[in-house]
Amino acid sequence: MLRRPDPPSQDSLAPEAPRGRLWETIANALRDDIVAGRFAPGERLPNETALAQRFDVNRHTLRQAVQALVREGHLRVVHGSGTYVRELVLDYALQRRTRMSENVAQAGERANRELLGHARQRAGEWAGPLKVSATGDVVILYTRASIRGRPVGISTSAYPCPRLEGMAEAFAAGGGITAALKQLGVADYVRVRSTISTRLPSAAEADALARPVTQPVLVVQYVNADLAGVPVEAATTLFAADAVQLTVEAGEDLS
Repeated sequence: MLRRPDPPSQDSLAPEAPRGRLWETIANALRDDIVAGRFAPGERLPNETALAQRFDVNRHTLRQAVQALVREGHLRVVHGSGTYVRELVLDYALQRRTRMSENVAQAGERANRELLGHARQRAGEWAGPLKVSATGDVVILYTRASIRGRPVGISTSAYPCPRLEGMAEAFAAGGGITAALKQLGVADYVRVRSTISTRLPSAAEADALARPVTQPVLVVQYVNADLAGVPVEAATTLFAADAVQLTVEAGEDLS
């Protein structure tokens, strides 16, 4: 006589709890190592066997994580040699319409620009570049740009009041400097002057860039004006010299 099978239990009918993909967890851990500097630019990662043992996974799962970081630009695979942390050297073009987001995008990267602080103060040294009275007010923004989680530049930017007194709020709303200026009525702007030099950073500057005080920085002092020629921004940007290469395109007059 055939025995009728037992009905399935309620537990067996319950949907399986969602599980995160293991390779994503590994990719996150390796990405954190790179951003924190535990694997330096140009350094070769441990071989597949060592990494598979570290994360207690098979090589297929490990390769999925590595390929994800290759697509993001964190790693490069050299066949027959190994997997290396990709060097971050941004080719930053100074031109009439210099835009950080566009420069970074052309290099296949994506920048995050954060507001470190802001203040309203007398124009002082910013009066000349902005063509305003030294006793007038300007808004100062202190920002930091990062690529792949690593700082590449810090900026101190001045904007004339009352025309652009809302820059801090507009920038904080998202979209960067260009979007903030557009929100405040500056539809477009061009670079009228750039001065390039180099020096050693202060302790605070080195700390903001996550670099040693012995490593020089590239200093770009510049002025941007609206299409009527009225200055809207005067700024100084310090670039990490190991991450940024400055170029001036032929035919550009930035003096």
